[in-house]
Amino acid sequence: MLALVGIADWIKNMLEKVAFASGWLLVVLMFITTFDIVCRKLGIPIPLTKFQEMEYYLHTTVFSFWMGYNYSINTHPRVDSYTEQFSLRIRAWIELIGCLVFALPFMLMIVYYGWDFFYSSMLQNEASENSSGLPWRWVMKGIFYLGMWFVVLGIISMMLRLIAFLFGGLSQAETKLDLGHVELEA
Repeated sequence: MLALVGIADWIKNMLEKVAFASGWLLVVLMFITTFDIVCRKLGIPIPLTKFQEMEYYLHTTVFSFWMGYNYSINTHPRVDSYTEQFSLRIRAWIELIGCLVFALPFMLMIVYYGWDFFYSSMLQNEASENSSGLPWRWVMKGIFYLGMWFVVLGIISMMLRLIAFLFGGLSQAETKLDLGHVELEA
């Protein structure tokens, strides 16, 4: 069962590296957004469509590269107020059932149909509908599709920890299992 935790740790570390590596894009996004806003407020007559679309592209990239990591560290949205009074074991069962019945099938359906979403866009060399917009919209669809796979990996990482905890007799500390309310580090 420690091997499952090792695999879960490897997945989480890989997702963390992807997420943290994309963090620098937030600085680029900040500069592009600031430039766009300043130009609009000052009435500078330059075509801003490319900047506005670049904001969209960068938001999509950062969001996509962080989704799986966020799931693996338990920062995804959930309703803990209903389960916080339960024991860790019951919450682990609820989480495992939720992963098996809802999260994983839903995400696998998204990646199954998402491939066509991306691939047909790539074959058409889809670009902005605006003539002064950015080319290669299909690249953004590919990044978003990759982000869906990162979420699948985050779910698998959580499920491996849950299995090790529920069926392997490992403690919460040994599995590094965090369920429920998460306190931010000071």
